[in-house]
Amino acid sequence: MRPVLGLADAVRAHVRPGTRVYLGNFGAQLFCVGHEVIRQGVRDVDLVIASGGLLMDQLLGAGVLRSATFGHCWSPVGPAPAHNFRRAAEGGAPVALHEMSLGLLTAALTAGAWGVPFLPVPDRAGTGYVDEDWTRGLLDTATCRFGTSRVVRAEVPDVAFVHADLADADGNGVVRGPLGEVVVAAQAARAVVLVAEELAPAETVRAAGITIPGLLVSAVVHHPGALAPDGALGRYDRDVAAYERYARRAATPEGFRSWLEEEVLT
Repeated sequence: MRPVLGLADAVRAHVRPGTRVYLGNFGAQLFCVGHEVIRQGVRDVDLVIASGGLLMDQLLGAGVLRSATFGHCWSPVGPAPAHNFRRAAEGGAPVALHEMSLGLLTAALTAGAWGVPFLPVPDRAGTGYVDEDWTRGLLDTATCRFGTSRVVRAEVPDVAFVHADLADADGNGVVRGPLGEVVVAAQAARAVVLVAEELAPAETVRAAGITIPGLLVSAVVHHPGALAPDGALGRYDRDVAAYERYARRAATPEGFRSWLEEEVLT
C-alpha cells in the first residue's frame, strides 16, 4: 500500500526551497501541482520539465523558480507567446534557463536513472544547444580510449510528480498518451508522487498495462482534472478559452498578477 495524500499535503511534504522538481510528463502539464506550489508560496525551486508550456510560464511569473531545465515553453493555443518566459529570457531575470531538446533531457534523466554522471549523446554541432550553449553548461565532451563524444550531465530530481490516468493502492500507474521521458524520470527521481485521474482496483490497472511500477512510487494523489485547463487523453478536452484568456491577461506583468490573484490564489 502507498499513502494516498491530498494535493496540498503532497506538495507540502515534497517541495521546499531548493528542491529539484520534475513536473509532469511530456504533453501532460500538471497545472494542479504547479498552482498548489504557487499557493503555498514556495520559492527557489529548480524545475525540470519537458514540455514547459504555460505551466512553466506561470511558475516564472509567480516568482517560484530559481532555475528551469526544459524542452520548450510556449502556448499551444494562439499564436500567442508565453509572456513571462519571454520577459525572463529578454530581460535577464535572475532565473537560470537551461534549454534542452527532448532527446537531451531524456538522456540526462537516463543517466540519473542509471546512476552515472553523464551519458554520451549524438553531436548537434551547428545548433544553438552547442554553438550558443542554450543548455548553459549541461553539455560537455568526454574522451576515453574508445573515442570522444558529446555528453550530457545526469539529471536527478529530488521528486517527480507524474501524471497517471489510473493508479491502484500499491502505487502502480497507467500513463496514457505519449510516454516521452516519463518512465526514466520516475526511475531517476529520489521520490515519485503519482497524480492520478482515477483510483482503480489492482486488476484493472494490471489489465490496462502498468507504466510506472509501484516500487518507484512514494505516494499517490487522487486528483481528477489534474491537467486542467489542459486536456487529458480520453478524459477531458483542453479549455481553449482559458488559454486565450491567459494569453491576453499575461501580456503585461500587471495583467498576469491580476489573473494569478483571481484564478490561482483565490
